[in-house]
Amino acid sequence: MRNFYLHTIDKSKTFNLNTPSALAAEPTGLGNAFATEYKDSNDGKHLVNVKPSFDPIKLKIYFNGDGSNGYVNYKSLMSFLAMCGTSSFLFEYDDGVTDKFCEVVAKTMPKRDIDEEGIFAEEFTFERQTFWYEEIEQSFSLRKIQNEMGYPLQFPFRFEGVTFTKEYLIKNQFFIKSPVDITIKGKITNNVQVYIKDATTGEIVSQIQLSTGNSEGTVITIRPTTKKILVEDSDGNITNGYGLTDKTKQSFLYLPQGNYYIGSNMDDEDTGEIAISIKRYLFD
Repeated sequence: MRNFYLHTIDKSKTFNLNTPSALAAEPTGLGNAFATEYKDSNDGKHLVNVKPSFDPIKLKIYFNGDGSNGYVNYKSLMSFLAMCGTSSFLFEYDDGVTDKFCEVVAKTMPKRDIDEEGIFAEEFTFERQTFWYEEIEQSFSLRKIQNEMGYPLQFPFRFEGVTFTKEYLIKNQFFIKSPVDITIKGKITNNVQVYIKDATTGEIVSQIQLSTGNSEGTVITIRPTTKKILVEDSDGNITNGYGLTDKTKQSFLYLPQGNYYIGSNMDDEDTGEIAISIKRYLFD
């Protein structure tokens, strides 16, 4: 049985679309679509670019299948969408085989009267922003390793991992660059640097350089999908950390297709860690 859920981008809040008081049906737009670009020449027309161009996801949502007050149930969904505002949020689709996510924004939120048969149902439209993906949290960490066995790590579903002193070898077989989520915590002495290096040529293709190290109790998070860099101190105070980045380099990292090392400049005496999470996109 298919199930649909809406989540805030950090998954702290969820709206269930599988209940009698909010039941999603008749979905469309769950597949993939592409926009093609051609160039004319003396030899004919040539394909020069193919870009994702997703159809909107449309769901008919029934709000009073259990005989409850449909307007109250509708208001609950409106409260969730108001919390997301104009920012993207997560659409979860479990088809019984794969549980997957994509990022969406609300496009239409219609509201009409209950019909003559007493049914209150509206078709909602969500503009899709990404391919489907499986979400991975803390898939590996760059840190000091002592007496740990079991390497190389094996990553299913299109990714593989092999550990070195301060680097991991990552293989991205998907044709779209994958966002790299970074969480920095614990004691790190040097100004933090995280880089992506071509495994064949050794060339650093992108990197983040911060103007600070890290202290015990402080957590720095770097999230490409939300375009936010946040610093949380030991008292729980959260501030914008975007000003810490070297503007001559990247602010956010994306893993290209192919084989790459993800590494850092951590010192052997550092007791902190840099946790890395990478989205695994699905062609599904």
